[in-house]
Amino acid sequence: MSKKMKIFTAGALGIMMAGLVCTNVYALDNKDVVGTWYANSLSMDGMNEFHPNAIMMEMSMEISEDGKGKVTTSSESEEADVNDFEWKIDGDNIIITSDDEVMEGTYEDGKITISMDGMTVTLGQEKEEYKPYEPGKALTDTKLEDFDGEWSSSIMSAFGMQVPTGTLFDMQFNLTIDGGKATLVTIESGTETTTELEGDLDTNALVLKSTEEKTEEDTEDYSLFDTDTMRLYLLDDGKLCFTSADSMDDAEKTDEAADDENSEGSEDSMDSIDWTVKVFFDKLEKK
Repeated sequence: MSKKMKIFTAGALGIMMAGLVCTNVYALDNKDVVGTWYANSLSMDGMNEFHPNAIMMEMSMEISEDGKGKVTTSSESEEADVNDFEWKIDGDNIIITSDDEVMEGTYEDGKITISMDGMTVTLGQEKEEYKPYEPGKALTDTKLEDFDGEWSSSIMSAFGMQVPTGTLFDMQFNLTIDGGKATLVTIESGTETTTELEGDLDTNALVLKSTEEKTEEDTEDYSLFDTDTMRLYLLDDGKLCFTSADSMDDAEKTDEAADDENSEGSEDSMDSIDWTVKVFFDKLEKK
């Protein structure tokens, strides 16, 4: 190889290596994170995500150039809570210190993700609109066999909150129905409970009752999900709905009343809460 070619090759390699080094050592810059950030996603288990408004909560974070900031958390029933913090950049991470507690946030694709107290929060610089699941209408012309199949809970609505099951309430339900008989498997805080039920159609509802006698200890235990009588409705969007209301009409009226209270801006936020419990199930595909 000629001397000129060696010099050219060495120069080209040098430029390429410099480019690689610049790529590898690129770090998050202060300008990337300074500004106002809004919590658009929460997760309790690192998997099932939901919007903060689903639990009637809002959170924003203001990051200032001087290495300080504040986080504001508010809910419908409480005044806004404001906490100060300090921050710094460490490579591709943002380190946040508040009241001697140190949290590490990651920055990727214009989002900051922070894990704290078992909860993961994802923030963006645009506030995303909350779009809750809107249940379909209850089918009126149903037969007993229409309810047959394996169903798994996907969404729970309770106390004005609507979240994926297995997250906030730490409860998951699997229901197998066959000819008016059913097996319900409840998974709560990692503990499985199996309940056998049976029943029949009441107009368009499948009403199931537990076949097991309750002990004195059982009657003293509080349960969010009562299996003494389960009233189930098939919805026109393909889901199965359990409601603690006496009928689906009552459940829908409660929803509408809560919406009216919210739109009118009721002074008492407790009046706007839908206290009925509803669990929505998805039908599992047969393998």
